[in-house]
Amino acid sequence: MDEKKRSKIKQSKLRLVKPLDEGTFEEKLRKHRLSFLYRALLVIVVCMALVLMIYILYRNKKYTDYDVVRHVDNITVAGTESIPIGNSILEFSKDGARCMDGEGNVIWNQTYEMQNPIVSVCGEVAAIADYNGRTIYIQSKEKQLGTVTTNLPIRSINVAANGVVAVVLEDTQTTWINIYDPKGNELVKFHTTMKNTGYPASVCLSPDALLCAVSYIYVDEGVIKSRVAFYNFDEYGKNQTDNLVGGYDYTDTVIPYVKFMNNSVAFAVGDESLMFYNGSQKPELGSVYYFASRIRSVFHNENYVGLVFENRSGENKYCLEIYNKSGNLVKKRDFNMEYTDIVFYGDNYIIYNEENCLIYTMDGRLKYDGAFKESVKMMLPSQTKFRYTIITDDSLETIQLK
Repeated sequence: MDEKKRSKIKQSKLRLVKPLDEGTFEEKLRKHRLSFLYRALLVIVVCMALVLMIYILYRNKKYTDYDVVRHVDNITVAGTESIPIGNSILEFSKDGARCMDGEGNVIWNQTYEMQNPIVSVCGEVAAIADYNGRTIYIQSKEKQLGTVTTNLPIRSINVAANGVVAVVLEDTQTTWINIYDPKGNELVKFHTTMKNTGYPASVCLSPDALLCAVSYIYVDEGVIKSRVAFYNFDEYGKNQTDNLVGGYDYTDTVIPYVKFMNNSVAFAVGDESLMFYNGSQKPELGSVYYFASRIRSVFHNENYVGLVFENRSGENKYCLEIYNKSGNLVKKRDFNMEYTDIVFYGDNYIIYNEENCLIYTMDGRLKYDGAFKESVKMMLPSQTKFRYTIITDDSLETIQLK
């Protein structure tokens, strides 16, 4: 084959290979990338839809039964009462007290002899005394913090989270309010009389023990009145007469209940009224509510106050009103079950008695409506969602709703 033919063949083959069009390549690459992006977005959307569906199903799930995941025998003497102390359990009777964790392990025992034990709890600290006695045992959930001995009969006690305790002591003509540290040292004392201040119906310390709220009841020209007074034991209060930094008078009403929710929010409950006070130095009156019905019961924690009324009309016997620490009404709930306790935890609350239990969320969803398998004395939420510790007459059980 001569050179001319070979040259023509090569040129012909070269013409068969088209040069790469740069614009076409970039278009294909763009389409490939968009296709990959669309597939990735589709996968993300599907995953998000699945997660949302699972969340909605979980959020709206209503439990109908429970499993006992742990059972511990818990033999107690007759007359033993159980209350929570932090996430542990305090059991007390006339003969002594003990603290247990949620698994039934005894952390400490305290023996004593009392005729009518009274107990105050704040956070993880408890104070135990005998009504008309003269000794107060101050305990944390881990150990004994100290003992206070008084020289006058004890009428009531209230403990702060740091173990400082306020004690109402009865004298012949005078009622004393004394403040002690956990070791029994007297920090502050002031006396009250029916003529000058009234009788202290309720005394409460703030968790840090720097504020004290006292509800006095007195009679003025034949009319029953109440006064809610606030005392400050910090530097601000030391510059005030008798540490008194504020007081509010209420006519023709009895205020037997005053409590602190935290170091700067307190509330008081009258026969048919609810008042909130705000301030860490000088509490000022905030929200005030007056009711047409008499308040039947009061329950609270650091976030919510619950008031129970008897319904005058309607199918349900009771109405629960829930207020937050800002003093706002956040929920109303009618219910028909007889109750022994109402417990707030997180954004849920429990209404229960010895036989039955209702669990609601704050946004109104019913999570559980069922019966206990044994008679229950106390119900305590745990760290795990919808897992609880229940105390019966002879056992301590951990249950998981299902």
